[in-house]
Amino acid sequence: MSISLRTDRPNNLTTFIVRGEILADEILSALKLFYENPEQPATLNILIDLREIHSAPTIKDEDLSRIVSYSSNHADKRKGGKTAMVVRSDFEFYMSKKYELFTQLKGLSITVVVFRSFGEAMVWLEK
Repeated sequence: MSISLRTDRPNNLTTFIVRGEILADEILSALKLFYENPEQPATLNILIDLREIHSAPTIKDEDLSRIVSYSSNHADKRKGGKTAMVVRSDFEFYMSKKYELFTQLKGLSITVVVFRSFGEAMVWLEK
């Protein structure tokens, strides 16, 4: 898997583009780069583009919990921010909705919403 980050400072948006098989440790590494890079402070909003995943995600509930816990520890850097996740398949939608639910249960100050359309995600992020 590869995760590339693209930052759009004028729009306060970072896009995570995920390709190939998705692994929890690589997600955590990308989040660490996003949150802990002193030269590039975290943007308020994130777009996670999962449309180029080539296989079904193998992330377990424990992995989702670790990712949400890590994000929770850094949530103050994005208080009031939004995270849009864009998926193409039903299985990816289900897994991403689980992540959305985990963030709600953890009480993150960041809103996470899953979309099937890139355009709809961008409209939501701009509001």
